[in-house]
Amino acid sequence: MERPLKIEVLINSPGPHDQVRVRDPFLALISMGVDCRIHERPFRFNSCVRPHSLVIWQRPLPISWQRQIEHLQWLRERGCLLLTEWDDHPSIFPAKIQEKLVQQSMAPLVACHAIHSSSATLAKILSHYNPVVLVLENTTASVPSLNLLKHERKKLRIFLGNQNRTAEYMSISNQLVEWLESDPDIELVLIGDSELNETLEGQTVEHHPLLPYFDYRKILSSCQMALLPLNYGKANRCKTVIKWVEAAAESVAVVAGPELYKNVEMGHKASKTCSIAKNLKDTIPLARKLRLDLAKRKAMVSNSHDWVQKQWQLSQQLPQRLDLYQKIWKRRSILDKKLIQNLGAKAPILLQAPFCI
Repeated sequence: MERPLKIEVLINSPGPHDQVRVRDPFLALISMGVDCRIHERPFRFNSCVRPHSLVIWQRPLPISWQRQIEHLQWLRERGCLLLTEWDDHPSIFPAKIQEKLVQQSMAPLVACHAIHSSSATLAKILSHYNPVVLVLENTTASVPSLNLLKHERKKLRIFLGNQNRTAEYMSISNQLVEWLESDPDIELVLIGDSELNETLEGQTVEHHPLLPYFDYRKILSSCQMALLPLNYGKANRCKTVIKWVEAAAESVAVVAGPELYKNVEMGHKASKTCSIAKNLKDTIPLARKLRLDLAKRKAMVSNSHDWVQKQWQLSQQLPQRLDLYQKIWKRRSILDKKLIQNLGAKAPILLQAPFCI
């Protein structure tokens, strides 16, 4: 039976991290006239999920395998398709959550019709849990005008703002201290990471707590350089380059590496868009060189901003996103049959009532 596409987005973990992944894309679809609603935890299925809707559940963490199956069956009986939005390698999570996921047989990833993710590398990992993984890369809803004038200032503001990067930051902390002590015109702008802030006590550091997304972007835009020292590892390889995208959009030069950002080192015209360190200890020396080479820095900022403007804006991705949801919705009966084939023996409750067409 033909049914129009209706989307229900369930935000299980509200916070600044959901702005790019969930809020901006679906708010944009709503502005296009798509029948889409966004719900924040706590929510009750029977009050927020309409029958015959595409349900996109951001990072669900059920109390048990059985509870996830009950949620899934409730949705199936009402003709809903369940997509689990998942944006990180499971090993990134705190130990207690990892243990819970293992005890539940990875229920959020297994007991759904498909996984909704933003990285092709991560999708390969997640496909071990669910054969259907949708990939839509993270983009930015806002690309302000190119601002090279701020790079003419004598004072250089350096941004450090990634969450859960204490190990990487601490590994370069001594070099940071040395740089700050040797150059009075350097100001470090740090968001979160109280441990690094304590280590840098006495230095010129502007420290902020974790900020709402738009405040974070405002602080980022006030800087000329951002450090993204992501270390080697499978979990880091599964991340997205959104932090580079945001920096480029705000006319901020990026020094990154060694993991992940090699994918965006050269732009759409083979132009340099960021500096990549071969290892973490080379991050600060590379940044110090870029600090002194104004022409190179401005060219890099211009190249990266141009590429993001042409390829990484949310508005450019929306037609593809909507088309993907429409195709998935039309194939909902096929997806449900695949789900039953994969899960029927592990979840007999799913066989008690059919998918409501």
